[in-house]
Amino acid sequence: MSDQMSKEYFEEALGIHQEYLDILNCVPDIVYWVDKDCLLKGCNQNFIKLLGLKKITDLKGTPYEQMAKHTGWPEKSIEAFKLDDMKVLFSGERQWDIEEAPVFNFNKDKEVSYYRSRRVPLFDKDNKVCGLVVVLTDITKYKKMEEQLQKMTTKDNIKPPPTKRIEEPKILMVEDNFVAQKVEEALLKELQCQVDIADTGDKALNLFDPGKYDMIFMDISLEDTSGYLVAKKIRQKEQNTNYHVPIIALTSYQADVVKYDVEDYFMDGVLTKPLTSEQAEQLIKHFVHKEDIMVSGLKSARDN
Repeated sequence: MSDQMSKEYFEEALGIHQEYLDILNCVPDIVYWVDKDCLLKGCNQNFIKLLGLKKITDLKGTPYEQMAKHTGWPEKSIEAFKLDDMKVLFSGERQWDIEEAPVFNFNKDKEVSYYRSRRVPLFDKDNKVCGLVVVLTDITKYKKMEEQLQKMTTKDNIKPPPTKRIEEPKILMVEDNFVAQKVEEALLKELQCQVDIADTGDKALNLFDPGKYDMIFMDISLEDTSGYLVAKKIRQKEQNTNYHVPIIALTSYQADVVKYDVEDYFMDGVLTKPLTSEQAEQLIKHFVHKEDIMVSGLKSARDN
């Protein structure tokens, strides 16, 4: 290829790239994209605005490092975004319209912001995950209006005394995939949970005693045995006791497909992998703290 052709090709590619950036800058959402190692490869103007900058001249590092450096967000919130990004990169499955936990900005007198996220994996020509696009929609105004409406429709502000909360829920995670272990463990520890990990059915049964755990996450496709059988043996151990630990099945299949099998083996519901930070928090609130809250994506035979 001649120097003239190379120059023309480069200028054409640069022009196309700029057109896409111009389109993204017209979108009201915050957009950034990373490679498979979570390194920041690009963003729109709203992401730059989120950082409080006029422009980014250096895209080295990760978006989470940029957030930690330029925003007043707490480390816990930034780590939650990172973990959710990593889960999509690991699973290759998109996350759509996930409401993130509230974010408090310590640079703005702890001003709270709310975001709804969409995460879409990118694939190379061999159909392997090579990156991720993240879209964050600021829903703060909507949430504040919702809170005001709730106050207006509430007859009074008297609340029943809170029930005694378990401060550090004890969780048994039955999972034989090392990466999934680490991601799920990190999510649960962010919620102040103590986590024991069993990578085989035998280890799970050896660790379990009635009343020892507040919840169990059960991979139903273990290499050494079936998660269904492990759950059944756990229920047998609970016979003639006053204990019934919630067991949540995790599957790579559609949850609706296996929810009847899960019911037959005395589990309390099933989620399609990967577990999200939103689902983990909802599960703890619903099954451990006994709050009247729905769990996104949780399926059971009782749904019908």
